[in-house]
Amino acid sequence: MSSWINRITDLLKSDKLTFSFEVTPDIEKSRIDKLSVEPAFFCVTWHAKSYDFKDFDIPPVKLATYLRSTGRTVCLHLSCDLLKRDYLNELLRYLEDYGICNLFVVFGESYDYINSDFKLTKELIAYIRQQSGDFFCIGVAGFPNCSDSALLFLKQKIEAGADFIVTQAFFEPLSYNNFLVRCVKAGIRVPVIPGMFVYETKNELLGFSNLCKIKVPDEVLDGEKSGVESATTLVQSLTKSSWKHFHFFTLNKLDLVSNFVQELNKMIQGTN
Repeated sequence: MSSWINRITDLLKSDKLTFSFEVTPDIEKSRIDKLSVEPAFFCVTWHAKSYDFKDFDIPPVKLATYLRSTGRTVCLHLSCDLLKRDYLNELLRYLEDYGICNLFVVFGESYDYINSDFKLTKELIAYIRQQSGDFFCIGVAGFPNCSDSALLFLKQKIEAGADFIVTQAFFEPLSYNNFLVRCVKAGIRVPVIPGMFVYETKNELLGFSNLCKIKVPDEVLDGEKSGVESATTLVQSLTKSSWKHFHFFTLNKLDLVSNFVQELNKMIQGTN
């Protein structure tokens, strides 16, 4: 299956406008197969406390394997939470066998340090590198308005072997642009993929911001623009800065995001 392998860092070199979708592992496969647009890759989330880790018959691994079997590029989330070295060793070999070479390493929800072999994200990244060399293309999360200390931790993850960053969702171009400047000043020189969230209602936006612990600017919350209009303005602004790839936190609302991407592509192509 090695001919199928697509590293995300290679996909980002395309001059074309591309998109990626994050989905949860309980999504119905038929919904993915009926998409009107095909993203450059899918991210599959990982919710450690929902699994028993006896084998690989768990939703995120099953979905990632299915996506690869249909020729799609997949990025599997992997958290420190409840992760044991023996299980990880077997999982890495399994993923290599199936050509799943992209990982997105996170700390985990309500992290349980007592039942985890990895105390920090950078430890997990370094261990994956130790076990598998450069086979895996590893991503980590970045937070545009983070503290200087959080930025230092991010740099340590890159130094441990991470290859790219996906930002948490933001709602104004300045947040992303300032984050890029801070990354460069800190010595972080890997691709930084902007994370997007297309909301349908302001209540949904508030719920997402509370879940992900991000601050939404008052002008967005109090403004008259819809979620689609806000996201369109944001993407258009960033494409003017020559950025060509956008990652969507879909919350499994694939029709909404697919329609958004289709209309955005038409709009951008019409201006070229």
